[in-house]
Amino acid sequence: MARMIPPSFDPACTPSPGEREVFQRLRDDPATGDWTVLHSLGIAQHPRQIQGEADFVIIVPGKGILVLEVKAHLQVRRLPSGEWRLGNQPLTNRSPFQQADEAMHAVRKKLGGPSGGAGAVPVAFAVLFTHSRFAVSGPMEWHSWQALDTVAFRSRSVAALVTGVLDAHRAHLAATPGAAWFDPASVAPDAGQAERIIQALRPSFEFAEPPKLRRQRMERETEAFTQQQYEVLDMIARNRRCMVDGAAGTGKTYVAVEAARRYAAGGQRVLLCCFNRHLGRWLKEETAGLPGVTATSFHSYMAGLAPSARDAGGTGDFFTEVLPEAALDVLMEKDKPPFDVLVVDEAQDLMRESYLDVLDFSVRGGLSAGRWLGFGDFTRQALYGSDGEGMDVLHKRAGELPSVTLNHNCRSVPGITLYVEVTSVLDPGYAGTLRPSNDRQATNLWWADEEEQQRQLASRLTELTREGFPPEDIVVLSPLRDELSAAGTCRAPSWKGRLTPLDSPNPGSVRYGTVHTFKGLDAPAVVLTDITSFGTDRDRTLFYVGASRARDELTVLMAHSARPGYIKQVQGAGRA
Repeated sequence: MARMIPPSFDPACTPSPGEREVFQRLRDDPATGDWTVLHSLGIAQHPRQIQGEADFVIIVPGKGILVLEVKAHLQVRRLPSGEWRLGNQPLTNRSPFQQADEAMHAVRKKLGGPSGGAGAVPVAFAVLFTHSRFAVSGPMEWHSWQALDTVAFRSRSVAALVTGVLDAHRAHLAATPGAAWFDPASVAPDAGQAERIIQALRPSFEFAEPPKLRRQRMERETEAFTQQQYEVLDMIARNRRCMVDGAAGTGKTYVAVEAARRYAAGGQRVLLCCFNRHLGRWLKEETAGLPGVTATSFHSYMAGLAPSARDAGGTGDFFTEVLPEAALDVLMEKDKPPFDVLVVDEAQDLMRESYLDVLDFSVRGGLSAGRWLGFGDFTRQALYGSDGEGMDVLHKRAGELPSVTLNHNCRSVPGITLYVEVTSVLDPGYAGTLRPSNDRQATNLWWADEEEQQRQLASRLTELTREGFPPEDIVVLSPLRDELSAAGTCRAPSWKGRLTPLDSPNPGSVRYGTVHTFKGLDAPAVVLTDITSFGTDRDRTLFYVGASRARDELTVLMAHSARPGYIKQVQGAGRA
């Protein structure tokens, strides 16, 4: 069977029954096993037309190239005027042999001429009349062997017809003084020449968006404020205190940054803080150069207030009790609070009496009468226990608060948005996703043991880099500590030295860390590993937070032991 390019015949594009039959016979003839056939080859540089086409270009190793024009008309006539009529088509001065000859010369020119880059490969043409008799005695304008009619087509194999034309063409070249370039002993084209001919005439290619431009486009898509976000900003401006709720990816952090910028532009002193130190670092970088904005993680803020506070060890409550008390002592000694406005991201993780005490004394007017904003996912992303205090403790201080919900996902592409909705049983789900589709879906990879997970991780990282993701755009997350995670224990030779912790990223390396440490951030490509259970609320929350970090590509490595819980979770989404 010949190698057909393209491999299938599309009757909608080429209605000719003759071409269809020639295609099938070339494809299925046992004698064409090492041939390559280009069907419907477009010719942009045609000698007579703006755009031409060759029905078939047949590359036969050891013989040459045949450009074959196929005519399936039931009747073929040339009138005394010299005009041709093919079936019921209009009269034309241009014969089928001229068509084939022009296509042949275009192919030969593309290959560099008879002594050019194709290595002196003979190139011939012929016309095949699949449904009519065609027998002209001693033609002047073509060689008799260049005309194949329905009798020959029905009585001989297509391989025999093609090789017969090429053998006759080679004999003609050998007998022609002007074809001194041709060596009758030549077996061109060989396998290497055949591949070069294919690449010259119909090259295979794959173009991807340049990584720099893709990164810029993705940043524009995710950072552009939506109409809903502008409405939230307007509502914030009308209220001294406000809570903004939204699932992962709805743009809460971007709105928080913009709100802080607007307050600072009005001459206000703003504290923009969050729970996660990595997010705090990003907030600081994002607001660098904005006078009046102090951006940091909440614990870094407290540590800055009370640098002499020390963990006595063994108590387990330094960050929740000792450090907040030390920071509060410093604030209470000040003449006035250090800030005019608080903007708190990840507010769901700061709903604790000791934390709220610090925030209360940090803003002019306090939490009950001051100007502040809270942003959070109050039902899904509370990873850090608040000892059951939650939102009730805030309401006791500030009373009922105006609230608004962001419900359009502007971080992730539709395939990831849907995956997060279904696997996390979001109710209500997202109102929609504002990113355009990239025609890809989240991928689940199942593993039986740690060795298999390691192989899958290494393989997936290699695939992502080959697909155009720079290593710096890929993050591997796990619910486990670094030293226990798949990335932290990776032994694959190709990746062992190219995986670095989130705290110490290196150029050209893939970052890895816990879901906790990456909370509030995102990345173009995320690989979520070490998923072994869906049995507890904490399992499901960690999965939700980890999966929702991905913007453009998400891969989840799950143990087979997690499959029952995963299926139950997804089925629960279907019933919701």
